Amino acid sequence: MMLAAKAFFGKGNFVILAVLVITAGLVSEHFWTGENIVNVIRAASLIGIVAIGMNVVIIGGGIDLSVGSIVALTGAVAASLWVSGAPFILFLTVPLLVALSVGIANGVLVSFVGLQPFVATLILMTVARGAGLVYTGGQPVYADYPDFLMFLSRGTLLGLPVPSVLFFLAALVTWYIMRWRVFGREIYAVGANETAARLSGVNVASVKFKTYLYCALLAGISGLILTSRMESGEPGQAGIFWELDAIAAVVIGGTAIRGGEGSVWGAFVGALIIGIVANLFNLLGVGPAWQQVAKGAIIIIAVTLQLAANHGLFARLQDISLLRPGQSREWLKPLASIAVVLLVLNGILYQAVPSLYQIDLAKSPYTRANNLELTRVYHRAITLYEDVIDRFPDSNYAVLSRIGIANSARGSGDLDRAKSAYASLLADVNAGVIDADLRFDILRNYATLLQETADGEAFERVFAELKKNYPDSDATREAEVFLNQIRAAAAAVDSGVLPDNAPVVITSNDVVLPETATLGERMDLVIRVEPRGDQFADFSLMTNLGFWKGFKLVKATPNPRSVSEFWGRRAWSFGKLTEPMTITATLEPIRAGTFEFDLDVERSFDVLEYGIVKTIVVGE
Repeated sequence: MMLAAKAFFGKGNFVILAVLVITAGLVSEHFWTGENIVNVIRAASLIGIVAIGMNVVIIGGGIDLSVGSIVALTGAVAASLWVSGAPFILFLTVPLLVALSVGIANGVLVSFVGLQPFVATLILMTVARGAGLVYTGGQPVYADYPDFLMFLSRGTLLGLPVPSVLFFLAALVTWYIMRWRVFGREIYAVGANETAARLSGVNVASVKFKTYLYCALLAGISGLILTSRMESGEPGQAGIFWELDAIAAVVIGGTAIRGGEGSVWGAFVGALIIGIVANLFNLLGVGPAWQQVAKGAIIIIAVTLQLAANHGLFARLQDISLLRPGQSREWLKPLASIAVVLLVLNGILYQAVPSLYQIDLAKSPYTRANNLELTRVYHRAITLYEDVIDRFPDSNYAVLSRIGIANSARGSGDLDRAKSAYASLLADVNAGVIDADLRFDILRNYATLLQETADGEAFERVFAELKKNYPDSDATREAEVFLNQIRAAAAAVDSGVLPDNAPVVITSNDVVLPETATLGERMDLVIRVEPRGDQFADFSLMTNLGFWKGFKLVKATPNPRSVSEFWGRRAWSFGKLTEPMTITATLEPIRAGTFEFDLDVERSFDVLEYGIVKTIVVGE
């Protein structure tokens, strides 16, 4: 046991881990905080679980490029099942069965068809990613998981994050299999010399098949944890480049890429190294591009140290005879040269990229909040943004967090808060409190919000400022189109005359919408539409998006040919009308407040203003 421990700690990966931990503690006083250590372990665990499976495949002489796609596909299936109300047991088992099916395909192509592992798993990487996109229609699936399910990714067990406990258990079980079971010894034998293993009676095809199955299972477990953490299934974004991170962790851990040699605990340490590097760079405010550069450098160092360890260099360094007078200079000269080169490179980087040496502790929590906003988990994003503002009021990320709160409030349907937030941001920009570089984004998002809420008066003020500062921008041109629509609608109301090319006739009396409603109680919206003379044409009924923040469509009779959203409105598309039609839409109020229903008609991408506006008040 002592010899095994000594051999492990003599490996290059442990040297790198020790150096990184010491360095991280020296350059950032926040590295050793309890909260940060938990974040490091939790972040490393997801890649780590995948890396453990990848390690088994590589030791067996293969490689699996499909693990990232398996993570994404598993999360998409799990989120879809939860949204559809599937039983909890199906939510857990079906995604894992899907992951195993990809592993089976990998195993069959490599073990029985005879494809090269790189080619076979590259095929399944593409197929699995594409299957997830097809299954979800190319869109993320947002699942509001309950607290007991969030325990899988955010909970703690004996003071440790649950993902890290699962990571350790995965490593422990895999170590037991590889160290003490016949199957584990067969994997090493196949990876070292496939022909010799076959002549020794090992079923090589079966061993390879099982390694891909095991790797897919662990990737599926990681996918379940990730979807729980993100509260969504992201078929297009989840697991991107995870296969490369997993391979990096395995290589850093000392596993030979040719197979037949490697350690489970080495891969465990490699995943921790990847996690510590990412965390340290986040604490230092270093961008993801530089993180990729550093990851590559660490892989080079790890491989070099591993080669040195394999050739017994570390054992020779323990020989005191190497440090005898007269021979010490032979070691000092190259070490001094390396130190000088590192100092020079450090100085060049400091002058060329000073941001590498600037610490902004607000970046890490801001990034987490921004990721939640991008995945539409708005309620949690707002809480984290508020935390950034409270803890780091003087940071640039505090201002960005205010913008994030406005965007998240808009996304969650809290339109009054969003309006107030954008108005406050715009006032601070005009007063010089906020950098003027942020003016365009604030104006653009504010104008879009006012389009959705059909607040014409406020929109005209924001448009005037947008046109004054950015007259040639696409946002200004789109806003001008909407402004012309508002003015045309006002003119239509005043004149009571339909546009000349209007394909249908709809009057205010033809639209029946209750004046009041109660949350959760369904109601009907009725729209009577008549054809207009010889103006036969396909058309769409256009309604303002602000109205749909308060209502959910249960069903519409007859069904529109398609439903889309553009220009701040929702469009129901219908074909040419030759006889009167009555559209009945059953709605369910989902938010209390006062909502305006603004109805117009679109023909050939030209919005015709009918000036029909109804108001409904939704009570608790």
